[in-house]
Amino acid sequence: MSYRRIALALVLSCLMAVGAYAAVPAQSPTDRVREGVDRIVKMLSDPGMQDPAHHDEAISRLREVAEQYIDFGLVTKYAVGRPWLDMSPDLRKRLVDAFVKLLERSYLKRIPAYGGQDVTYTREEIEGNNAKVQTEIIDKDKKIVVEFRLKIVQGQWMIYDVVAEGVSLVMNYRSQFAEVLNKGTGEDLLKTIQNRIDQIDQGKEEESAS
Repeated sequence: MSYRRIALALVLSCLMAVGAYAAVPAQSPTDRVREGVDRIVKMLSDPGMQDPAHHDEAISRLREVAEQYIDFGLVTKYAVGRPWLDMSPDLRKRLVDAFVKLLERSYLKRIPAYGGQDVTYTREEIEGNNAKVQTEIIDKDKKIVVEFRLKIVQGQWMIYDVVAEGVSLVMNYRSQFAEVLNKGTGEDLLKTIQNRIDQIDQGKEEESAS
């Protein structure tokens, strides 16, 4: 092998090493979850966030923060399941947008329910590009076990599922979506999600959320 080829091989090896290193998240999964939770808890501790007059603004601010730690595209993809692979990019985008709105109304609208609960981090598991962070939320005399599931996306850990007391948010919605997709199409699912959003907005449906 010529010196030129040896030099080229060394350069490529270095570039590959740099690329591999850059792909490793700077934060651990636990630190990533803790940072997101701390930011949201700090926001919820602001009395202004509890003011009904600023409810829509509060939800908008919370969503902006949540999107930095939760990959809603992955959440939607896993909630839809196998049919996602056969959907067009346009339909996927519309489903993500609609599902985020549904989650927003189902969970973020419960801002007034926040009462300064404590969060402790009990365990972390990493397997390749996936991780689990188990936490305990102490609400007065009640302890709730919540597990965050994460995946490396563009060099950082992003949450794609939350399991509360053994119930997965993704799997819960997948079973509901499957009822529609087993008989209909992705467009039918989109209409179903949009109808549920309208029902919630009209006060005709109360979503149960942990």
